[in-house]
Amino acid sequence: MKIAFSSDNHLDINRVDVAAILPQMAAALIAAKVDYYVNTGDTFNDFTKTRSFYAQLQAQLGASVQVRYLAGNHDMVRGISYAELEELDDPLYLHNRAEQLPGTNATLVGNNGWYDYSFVPADAGVTPSELRHWKKAFWIDGVIEQPQSDAERMQAVLTQVRAKLAANAGRQIIFATHFVPQRAFLNPQMLQSEVGAKVAAFLGSQALGNLLTEAHVDTVGFGHLHRRDAARTIDGVRYLHMPVGYGTKRRHEWQSTDFMTEWRATLQVMTL
Repeated sequence: MKIAFSSDNHLDINRVDVAAILPQMAAALIAAKVDYYVNTGDTFNDFTKTRSFYAQLQAQLGASVQVRYLAGNHDMVRGISYAELEELDDPLYLHNRAEQLPGTNATLVGNNGWYDYSFVPADAGVTPSELRHWKKAFWIDGVIEQPQSDAERMQAVLTQVRAKLAANAGRQIIFATHFVPQRAFLNPQMLQSEVGAKVAAFLGSQALGNLLTEAHVDTVGFGHLHRRDAARTIDGVRYLHMPVGYGTKRRHEWQSTDFMTEWRATLQVMTL
C-alpha cells in the first residue's frame, strides 16, 4: 500500500493549465503505483474549483488510485460556508473522516485543522483581540466566515480528531491535515519579528501536535508553511511537509519554473 501526499499546489495563483496537468498527474501516480493520493489543501482560492479538480483527477485515475483532499485556508476563501465545510457529503473529501485502508492495519484520518494562537511567543506582547484585528486587516483568512472564535474552532477540531483517533485505537494511524501541528516547524527568526510573531498565530496549533503524540499516531502529512522540510520525527510521530508553494515572480519558492517538475519533486510517498 502506497500513500502519496501533496500540499499547497495553488493552481490558480501559479496560473497552472489544469486541463494540461490532469493527465500528467494521473500518469505519474499510476506509474508510481500509488494507491492513495492525499492533497492536504490550498489548491484554489475557491472551494468549488478545488472540489471539481479532484473529481476530475479521480475520473482520470479510475479505480487505480483513490483521491482524497482537504480544504486549506485558501480553499475556504470563497465557494463554501463553514457549515458546508463541516457537512459536505463527498467521498473524496477527507475532513473529519477515518478510512480503513484495505489489506492493512492502518487507518487514514483527515481533518482540515485550524489554529488557536498557541504558536505566538509568550513575550510577543500581543493580545488575542489585537491578533483578531490584525487578521481582519492583513491576513487572507480575514474574509473566511465562521460562527465562533479561532480558539473555539480549534477546540472543535480537537474534539473531532480525538474521537476519530479513539475509535481507531490500536491501528496504525496516518493523519492528514492542512495547518501546522508542531511549533518545531516554525522558523525561530520569523518569531523574533513583530509581524512574524503575529503570522504565527494563524499557522496551527501545538495542542493538535500534543494530541497526535498522545495517540501514538504513526505519520502526519500537512501543509500551510511554504517551506520544504525533510521527513522528520518528533516525539515518535513522523511528519511529512513538502509543499509545492508559489512559483510567481513576486514569490518564487520553486527550484524550477515548471509546476509539474515541482509537484513531482515534492510528492511524498510512504509505503505501508
